[in-house]
Amino acid sequence: MKSPEWFFVITVIAAGLSIGAGVIFPAIAQARAARQALSAIARQPSEAGTISRNLFVGLAMIESLALYVLIVVLILLFANPLQGEVAGAARQGAAAFWFLAGSTLAAAAAITIGTMFAAIGQGRVAAAALRAISEQPEARDAISTSLFVALALLESLALYALIVSLILLFANPLLGQVLRR
Repeated sequence: MKSPEWFFVITVIAAGLSIGAGVIFPAIAQARAARQALSAIARQPSEAGTISRNLFVGLAMIESLALYVLIVVLILLFANPLQGEVAGAARQGAAAFWFLAGSTLAAAAAITIGTMFAAIGQGRVAAAALRAISEQPEARDAISTSLFVALALLESLALYALIVSLILLFANPLLGQVLRR
């Protein structure tokens, strides 16, 4: 059960699940923010420019989360650095082989889960800010500033997940210990 083919099967499944799940929450978050923007513009047509600008910034930030997942998935499929270690790991034993497969799964899971919750947060924050602008147009500048800071901080959480995913793939500090070189 440790043949090199299993590594590729696991990689393809991890990539497919990762991109499938990794774009659902950003899509939901973008839809939530857009729905709130439309409602806010309907309540305060005079603030349409500010609301639209804030919406577009929020949508771009949320979209970047799906791009992080796409980047990791493309690495898994086209440039997985662990792939070159599979044959040697399979010869060494089950533990070494499953360490490589587990690293691939962990990288996919880290980026998927890390971006899912950041997307939910960004969607909620954007929607709340757009609603607040429609309710208190005179506070638009303060609300926009708070929105942009919150979006950036939520984005940094997803970047942590991206960094860990890339470390698991490219610079896993345990790889040398598991694969007796």
